[in-house]
Order: sequence, then structure tokens, then C-alpha cells
Amino acid sequence: MDSYYYGGVKTAERLRDMAPGVAWNDASRRSTAICIAGFFLPNLMAEFGAVPQLHQTFHFLPGVCGAVGAYLAALALFMGYYHRKLIQCAGFAVCAFALPFLATWLWFQLTHPSDSAGLLQLCGPTAIVAVLDYGFLIWWHASQSSLTIGGLSTQIGEDEYGMPTSRWQQKVVGLSATIGFVLALLVLLTALTSRN
Repeated sequence: MDSYYYGGVKTAERLRDMAPGVAWNDASRRSTAICIAGFFLPNLMAEFGAVPQLHQTFHFLPGVCGAVGAYLAALALFMGYYHRKLIQCAGFAVCAFALPFLATWLWFQLTHPSDSAGLLQLCGPTAIVAVLDYGFLIWWHASQSSLTIGGLSTQIGEDEYGMPTSRWQQKVVGLSATIGFVLALLVLLTALTSRN
């Protein structure tokens, strides 16, 4: 990936100047940062009653739906910018943001999950919507880039931007991944044992 100079400051390559696979990875990284706000804001709004709590015993569910929706909406907007089709992708973004909430709410209206419902039952509709939306967006990006899904996947896999190169960087990444995995496991175990 080439860099360019702007006013004497070295900056990263612009999204529109990247290859389709590299652009997808870059948009995904940026969307991941945005989804953090998508987790916290709906939870905060639900605690103050601005949006409904989807399930009374799992208060983080609006945040789960919000994080998924924010990630997919941001990804759609970045891809719309990349392909110069922002208006079309603004519609994709609105649908991608709203669908996790709507699917979860509709599923709960039909099934009425109990207070002892597990995480899979509570987050299942959001996960299904996430997979379908992600699949649609990657298919759309590949078709707009005149690539097959396999060709785009190859480009995505070959992108090594941000990968640790020196030995100390690899150790820091490995340690961070281990700590993150342990913390996620502890949170999951805490959530499961507090239900019993």
C-alpha cells in the first residue's frame, strides 16, 4: 500500500485508491471502531427509557443490536463512498442499522423468551441478520468491483496491512489477544452463572 504526502505529512492511502480487497479490510477496521459507540449509546438510551429494553433480564441486548447495526451501516457507507454510490448505500445503511433491532423485537414478540433464556436464543436473530447483511454487502462490493466472491476473498486474505512484523509487535499482539480472550470468557461465564 503506497502512502502519499499532504502538506509535508505522510498519510495513509485514500480509501478510493485502494484495491477492492484492501478497501474492504480498511472499511471493516474503521467500522469496528464505530461499532463501539453503537454498543454503548443504545444501552445508555435504554437505561434512561429513550429506547425500549428488548429483554428485561439481559440489559445489554440493545447494545448488541446497536453494535451490529452500527458496524454494518458504517461498512455500507464506506463501500458507498468507495464505489461513488453514497445514496444507494445510505439506503443499505439505514436497513443494516434497523434490521438487527427489528428482527430481535419481532422474534421476541413471536417467541416470548423466558427470563432464563440463553444468549443464543437472545442474540440469535441479531446474529442471523448480521450474517445475511454482511453476505449481501460483500456480494454487492464484489459485483461493483467486477470480481467474484472468490477473487475478492483472495484479495482480502492477501492484505497484510497492520500485521505485526517485528518480534516484539508479534508478542504484544499475542499477549493482547490472550488477555482479550480471557476477559471475554470471564464476561461470558459471569453472564451465564448470574442467570442460574
